[in-house]
Amino acid sequence: MRKILWAMALLAAFAGNASAEQPNVQIYGLIDLGLTHFTGLATGSSAAGSPTGSSTGLSSGAQSGSRLGIKGHEDLGNGVQVLFVAETGFCAAGLSQDQKVGVAGNPGGSSCSGGAFMQRQAFVGVHGRFGTLSAGRMYTPMFHNEAAMDPFGYGLNGDINNLSIVGKQSGGLLIRANQSLTYTSPTLSGLSGTLSFSFAPTAGGTVPAAVAKDSRVPRSWTAEGRYASGPLTAGLAYLELRNSTLGLASNGVDSGGIKVWQAFGAYDFGVARLRALYEKASGDYAFGTTTGVAGGGQRFWMLGVSVPVGPGEILASYDVATIDPNGVFTKQVGTARQYALGYTYALSKSTNLYASYGHIGNDARTSFANQSNADAFAGVDGQSSSGMAVGIRKLF
Repeated sequence: MRKILWAMALLAAFAGNASAEQPNVQIYGLIDLGLTHFTGLATGSSAAGSPTGSSTGLSSGAQSGSRLGIKGHEDLGNGVQVLFVAETGFCAAGLSQDQKVGVAGNPGGSSCSGGAFMQRQAFVGVHGRFGTLSAGRMYTPMFHNEAAMDPFGYGLNGDINNLSIVGKQSGGLLIRANQSLTYTSPTLSGLSGTLSFSFAPTAGGTVPAAVAKDSRVPRSWTAEGRYASGPLTAGLAYLELRNSTLGLASNGVDSGGIKVWQAFGAYDFGVARLRALYEKASGDYAFGTTTGVAGGGQRFWMLGVSVPVGPGEILASYDVATIDPNGVFTKQVGTARQYALGYTYALSKSTNLYASYGHIGNDARTSFANQSNADAFAGVDGQSSSGMAVGIRKLF
């Protein structure tokens, strides 16, 4: 942690000097602290009949993971800009709070959210009338869609991350893309598209080792089309992960492919905004197999609503995760359901209070549990899990 503090001090000094020369460079961030309470948590095994426990504490990032970053852009003329972002998480409530183990492609790290130092985001890009081309570690298009459709904004207890394929079911693998190239087209009559390619989707951002000519190296690509005009937003996204050994036993083949489909939509009636999202995952190989057992039947859907009330907003959602035998991301089998209710109150443009509650009901062979942005827990098969949070978030 001391090394991170020194690095942030150097970053602040650099940003101060850069700001004097380039007014388009700035430091930004947020600090979020919330009192949280979770029940129905596994204290050891997640097998049916195992004991459950609870957790109460002050969490760094109950609504949004606490973070600090530097961003900016340079005008090159003719409407062309070079832009960049470098962002890190930090633990506002304690040095060792982060319990997110994560997976190789999206490590939990030691900075309470997003992985190690400057691993929330780190990319550079070029923007103009032709669209935007970016390179680095970035959020995936599918994550952006989940966060936009979720009334809880991918935060607060009861958010979409507790059950979704992009979040919980894939272990966070599909939230960020390492070594990625992403192109987003300009918007024409409300229509736009995004293409993204990752050279290391299942590695922690490292360059793949030297391999023989015919060796299979994991790669992933995503294509998305969306329409956004007036009160309506709708779109489709498709992701394919090739040559993956994700979830396979040590002698499993690496020629498997995983496919994820996503459909989403929202409509703003003024008095309320309705949101919906559907996801499905399938693959050439099922989780944990060593031969060609097809994986599939892993689905998730969410219905949500947000209702503005004065300076505040009421949030509600209902989520369902259904996993048939031979899922591609998990060995859990069955259906888990979540309902959630929350409220945010704006004290100013940059400060808000929040309160939320979420409840998950598990089938006999599912063990999902409530969590926050900085705390990850496992549940017990067949046992329900609940969580609540009350806190404050300050943007700067």
